[in-house]
Amino acid sequence: MTGSMLAAENEATPFDPIAMQITRHRARATDAVELLFESMYDEGEATIHARPFAMYALIRMSIEASALANWTLQSEKKSDRIFRSLQVAYTHLREYALFASTIAAEEKARPYTDFRDDKSKRLIELKDAVGVLRQKELTTLPKYTNILQAVSPTVPPKIPQNIDSPFVVWKMASAFLHGSDHIVTDLGDVRLVSEDESGQTVEITPSLQLLASCALICVQQIERLDDRQRYLATTAYGGRKLL
Repeated sequence: MTGSMLAAENEATPFDPIAMQITRHRARATDAVELLFESMYDEGEATIHARPFAMYALIRMSIEASALANWTLQSEKKSDRIFRSLQVAYTHLREYALFASTIAAEEKARPYTDFRDDKSKRLIELKDAVGVLRQKELTTLPKYTNILQAVSPTVPPKIPQNIDSPFVVWKMASAFLHGSDHIVTDLGDVRLVSEDESGQTVEITPSLQLLASCALICVQQIERLDDRQRYLATTAYGGRKLL
């Protein structure tokens, strides 16, 4: 909305407007959750079923996408939101050129690396247009560990995270994707099928309760993002409502 904080910050990030970034992040987050629900529910038989490992790939995709969007918008400072948006664009430029260099010889990859260098200069110009950012170096995004911790409830040192923390959901999903045996055994439903001299045969089925809890947190993080984006899109600096 014209006159809103988000409109002004779109103008400050014209190479890749912050609102467009958030739209893309949200699309990834919702796409993963929608596929998760579609995969779990058999409408014909009216039953719920799930794969023991693959579902967590969708959970991780969703929670990472919403976390990146929430992290970009969560600061109360205009300069922070602009800088984080520029970090997203800068990171994507570097990934683009790196991918080209991975699959092509140097000469064929040069147009992509030149594109990265040229557009990176533009991003630095946009950064320097914000007075308080001039002395700050434009860098790539923090690790997802840091991003997920930043969007999760703050807890004192040595105090465990709550189970409904986005960071905890991300850690659990990552453990299933990486095949962390002990965590998978503890959090999945494991049944001993047989045992003989050659060893044990076990059956692993997913915990539908755990999957449902993770899916709920994914949905809540998308709703949190929608609320934050709506506020920034309908409020002027100083807190004046435009609607």
